[in-house]
Amino acid sequence: MTSPSAPNGPVFAAPHAAPPVGTLLTPPEPTRRGRPLGTWALALSVIATVLASAVGGFAAFRSARGAAPGLATMSSNGFDWRVLSPVRDLVLLGEVAFWSGTVIGLTAIVLGLVAIVRRSGRGAGIAGLVIAVLGPVIFGGLTLVAIVAGLAGVSSGGSPV
Repeated sequence: MTSPSAPNGPVFAAPHAAPPVGTLLTPPEPTRRGRPLGTWALALSVIATVLASAVGGFAAFRSARGAAPGLATMSSNGFDWRVLSPVRDLVLLGEVAFWSGTVIGLTAIVLGLVAIVRRSGRGAGIAGLVIAVLGPVIFGGLTLVAIVAGLAGVSSGGSPV
């Protein structure tokens, strides 16, 4: 049992201050887990945009240089696909770069959207989504520049392939 305190004795002080009025006392928030979705979206979008565009641009440049002599002797009544026969391996490399970039880019878009909706790496998901959407524009632009550069190099006395 406790004994009553003396009338002029020490006063008991609470060890902490009471919370302000209107404060909702809740358990602490659970620890946040890793946010891999946004990071995966960002990594895949960079791979699809940069790597596929670089490989496609290289293949386009080399294909244009190799097919240029056949293009110069071709008639104007239609395109003869046999002109690409000497560079068929480079054309195949360009196609593989295009389709692999497409698949990886679409995967990055889906992962970016899921990361944004689930708030699992939202910033990286947004960046991945933007980069993946810009990927086809970058691929097409780089391929166009590479084809023009390849054709211009041959017409100025460069050697094919």
